[in-house]
Amino acid sequence: MVRDRSLVTSLRRARAFGGAAPEAVRVAVVGGGASGVITALHLLRAATPEQPVEVCLVDREARLGPGLAYRHDHPRHTLNNYAGRLSAVAEDPDHLVRWCRAAGYDVDPTDFLPRTLYGDYLTDLVENAPVPTGSALGRVRGTVRDVLREDDGVHVHLTGGWSVVADAVVLALGNPPPARLMKYAAHAGYLPDPWVPDLAEQVGEPAEVLLVGSGLTALDVVSVLHDSTPMTRFTLVSRHGLLPRTHRTDPSPMRQTVDVPAGRLEEMVTQVRALVDQAATDGEDWRDVVDTLRASANRLWRGLDEEEQATFVRDHGRAWEVARHRMPPAQAEFVRQLKASGRLVVRTPGEVDPVAFDRVVNCSGPAPVTTRGWNPLVDALLDRGTIRPHRLGLGLDLDPTGRVVDSTGEPLPDVFAVGPARRGLDWEVTAVPDLRVQALEVAEEILPALEGRGGHSVTA
Repeated sequence: MVRDRSLVTSLRRARAFGGAAPEAVRVAVVGGGASGVITALHLLRAATPEQPVEVCLVDREARLGPGLAYRHDHPRHTLNNYAGRLSAVAEDPDHLVRWCRAAGYDVDPTDFLPRTLYGDYLTDLVENAPVPTGSALGRVRGTVRDVLREDDGVHVHLTGGWSVVADAVVLALGNPPPARLMKYAAHAGYLPDPWVPDLAEQVGEPAEVLLVGSGLTALDVVSVLHDSTPMTRFTLVSRHGLLPRTHRTDPSPMRQTVDVPAGRLEEMVTQVRALVDQAATDGEDWRDVVDTLRASANRLWRGLDEEEQATFVRDHGRAWEVARHRMPPAQAEFVRQLKASGRLVVRTPGEVDPVAFDRVVNCSGPAPVTTRGWNPLVDALLDRGTIRPHRLGLGLDLDPTGRVVDSTGEPLPDVFAVGPARRGLDWEVTAVPDLRVQALEVAEEILPALEGRGGHSVTA
């Protein structure tokens, strides 16, 4: 599968005994963050001795698992959901909590874990994933420059002239940095990426910092910069002027169902508001309705026509994000104290003048995956027409099974996408429960579809 043995830095194989082993389906997963690791894990879980799979994870980082999301070690950078809801293993909701306890951490299902601990969990998952008989798991470290379909399979080309040959490729590309904001980029103190490791050093010791965006990323930046320079004053600016809502300390069990049939958008919105109002009347919590509803969010999204999807993005998307992606209680208390002291305010664009600030940090959220310039693979695939943007510009254009659609409108039979690249096909795409579903769907598509097309060994 790999054209040079020296590229494979780790390989575990479970060999078949008692007769000739069937040829394995070769799958290259491009990206070693959460979406790539969870996909690799579920591909192996779906394999059998009769249908083995050889998975090769390809990533430029030395360590698989944390990606961008789970490698920051600030004490206030915790997961924004309960530990009991973030198992990476489908059909095993207690897996994360058991793993933490086995590793010596006293964790309850309602805890908000440090993100670095979750990164450790993902790393351990891939390093110790069970490999079924006849299957294999390997990794290649390098930067992917192109993916080309040729007669003997799909070639994943890396810098240095090396390549990985597979029967199917899964693009687990992660998130790009924020888009360039022309209104603010001319500022002498503009910082385009809130996730650079030396952010506090780059910001220095200003008195006034403008954060463009008021979501969870902006609040993470506030935590880092406040600890560096406690007297800094922060202004968060966003079109809606809304902060994320707050998680409950002790959540109620999620409802089994929320009966909102897919259909006309405004009818759906009316029904959801009625459910929230009814929950309040019954002495329940609106968050229980939202948390249960999100399990149906992608079904509801796919039930909307193109015009209604565009209307949702324009008119309702931000309100859903604020209610859906909430602050942990400890972070909410930290924000409350800063607001009470006057060191944090939230404004809309018309209420601020960037010139009045010492530094401006772009916290507007990741750009769409199809943005040029952030990833050489994306640029190459766009140039050749192998991929094209979703019609709303949210992610890649995909068919209903997650296969990439090329510039002619044809789905590629052997190239799939998971993670942020799926935004548009689905609405909820980046949380761990969403990644579990995507990984299962891709595994179910790849193994039956490619049965009998197995090829060479991972270390050919």
